[in-house]
Amino acid sequence: MQGQLGEQCNTDTVESFNWTAQPTNPTLAIKGKAVSLTWDYSLTADEQSKNQYVIIWNRLNESSSGYDQIGSKTFFVVRDNPQTLFDDDPPHIVINKNDPATLHINDVRREDEGKYKIEFFLEFGVDAKIIADHEVNLTVLGYRGLKKVVPLK
Repeated sequence: MQGQLGEQCNTDTVESFNWTAQPTNPTLAIKGKAVSLTWDYSLTADEQSKNQYVIIWNRLNESSSGYDQIGSKTFFVVRDNPQTLFDDDPPHIVINKNDPATLHINDVRREDEGKYKIEFFLEFGVDAKIIADHEVNLTVLGYRGLKKVVPLK
């Protein structure tokens, strides 16, 4: 879906969208434990009036230097009642169904380390616009011998 949506849409960004919370960058995770990457955002009244919007999570593929889609969440309005669809969840990566923009990684593995990107699109197809994106680096720490993780100031 990432390649198809990205190829079919206008990628001009819109200034009205606002991230109100983002994951710490870098985010530290302990191997074998769970970590959540949580974003929050606010939409203008015009953006809220759209019939549908999509959030896509991607992970940088080091070998190709491109991003691979790891999950997506589609919101659409049916008679003023928001509905949500979930797509493409790998087994240990889960999209929180109760939170619009949280990606959970269960049983963190070394291979989960890397750069993650969230993209927010309005509408679908030719009219789709990426209105915001954000990247965060996930660093996986080994569990053996680790006594305490202290956040960097």
